[in-house]
Amino acid sequence: MVKWISHRGESHDAPENTIAAFRLSLERNTDGMECDVHLTTDGKVVVGHDNSTWRMGSAKVLIESSSYAELQQLTVSGGFEKEYPGEKIPLLSETFQYIGKNREYYIELKGTNPALVPAVKAEVTAAGLAPEQVVFISFSEELIRDIKIAMPEFRALWLNNLVREYGIVTAEELIAKLDELGVDGIDGNCHPDIDAALVEAVHKAGKIFAVWTVDNPHQAQALIDCGVDSVTSNRAALLRDIVQGA
Repeated sequence: MVKWISHRGESHDAPENTIAAFRLSLERNTDGMECDVHLTTDGKVVVGHDNSTWRMGSAKVLIESSSYAELQQLTVSGGFEKEYPGEKIPLLSETFQYIGKNREYYIELKGTNPALVPAVKAEVTAAGLAPEQVVFISFSEELIRDIKIAMPEFRALWLNNLVREYGIVTAEELIAKLDELGVDGIDGNCHPDIDAALVEAVHKAGKIFAVWTVDNPHQAQALIDCGVDSVTSNRAALLRDIVQGA
């Protein structure tokens, strides 16, 4: 059964990566939610997609060049000021209460700062989160390798666009890379050339095949027919209901 993951929370209907979006994900009972994390200058793990607040914030600052206190001086309601005024950049630890039961939390490690790995480990460990609750993801080969080494009992998926200069990667190339990194699978861009043979080959290698970011129900159904394990969507609950005919 495919899992439906709320991308940055239910970000179609609330400001992405905020408590409002994560709360909606829990209320709508998707199979899980996804976030992005950075490290502040004072060592706090905060949630936000971009390396700066230029797109979402009431002021423009670089997250990793700011302290947590400085970040709390601005709001990140980006596009939802009327519905959700005053949303703040949350700490990763503040979002854990919205994981809920029998749901998964995809935590994306952003950038390349190696100090992010022990900081995230400390937060997850302090919260007592079980391995079945958390999936680590990252585009950074170093960070995804390091978090898997630091927390081997947790799943780690390499984020990748699945493309090279002349088309989609082959199953052999992909599996070899996943083995090299020592990770549990791929969280791949929803490339139109993903097919059942590619997904099956990854599964036969004992790996997970997740996809992002899918908002179209026809595309979601096609990927499900290929056998993907999870679909990350900005409107995961609605997409689930449409595909399942709820």
